[in-house]
Amino acid sequence: MMLKLILEAFISISGITAASGIVYHNDELHIVSDNSNYLYSYNLAQQRLSKTALLEAEPMENISKANKMDLESITFDGNRYYLYGSGSTEKRNNRFIWDGNEVIKEDYSKIYAHLMQKFKISKDDFNIEGVVHIDDRILLFNRGNGPQGINAILEYNGKAEDKSRCIPVELPTIKGISTGFSDAALVGEDIYFIATAEDAKSTYLDGEIAGSLLGKISADLSSGPEVFQIPGNHKFEGITFKEKTDKGLIFLLCEDTDTEDAELTVYSLNVTN
Repeated sequence: MMLKLILEAFISISGITAASGIVYHNDELHIVSDNSNYLYSYNLAQQRLSKTALLEAEPMENISKANKMDLESITFDGNRYYLYGSGSTEKRNNRFIWDGNEVIKEDYSKIYAHLMQKFKISKDDFNIEGVVHIDDRILLFNRGNGPQGINAILEYNGKAEDKSRCIPVELPTIKGISTGFSDAALVGEDIYFIATAEDAKSTYLDGEIAGSLLGKISADLSSGPEVFQIPGNHKFEGITFKEKTDKGLIFLLCEDTDTEDAELTVYSLNVTN
């Protein structure tokens, strides 16, 4: 089934660079940045930005590539927010849990190492860009921008590690450039994901942007994805579900412009049949 996608600027927020993940809940946007030690929360009604320190270390923002935690995803399970590092270097193996008040920091390196070993993914190919929680299942979306181009959903179950599985996903190219997962969000029985086309075979370096895709896959991962191109030439790094309308679904997306511009534009993506 063909879906119609309409992309519009939704809001501009000053004070955030390199946005990499977003959650919409209770008229607030919660945003992570891949080069910051803060979780940003923006109250839409009051148009107010607040920051929660995840880790106290100078500098707190615009951290260099070599030192940043590279938080690439944020997900909400109805009670708590979970923020994940990409795992692409030793400094990027943290998980943070935030309940709106308190921050808990966890070292996720053993779990990442377990997944790499079990599914034979090299360090150069491991790059978690989106995470979805479904009950005890944690679905980690690996971006295929390493040498082997491994776009895969890694399913981890902390209560039953033997149930871990790896689902490789074939994604189309845009303008001849391969695309890689950049985030995902759960909507009912489906997962909607975004993937970006960037001309760089590296989990570390940035490249030229060719655009982004929206994809849909069943939450039990039993079927292959349906994929649609998002209008424009954006490197979307975060997706969150905003609301259902008579005509379809509305998502909010954030992009990483790969500049130090501290003006974030959040876009709305209207998806209709």
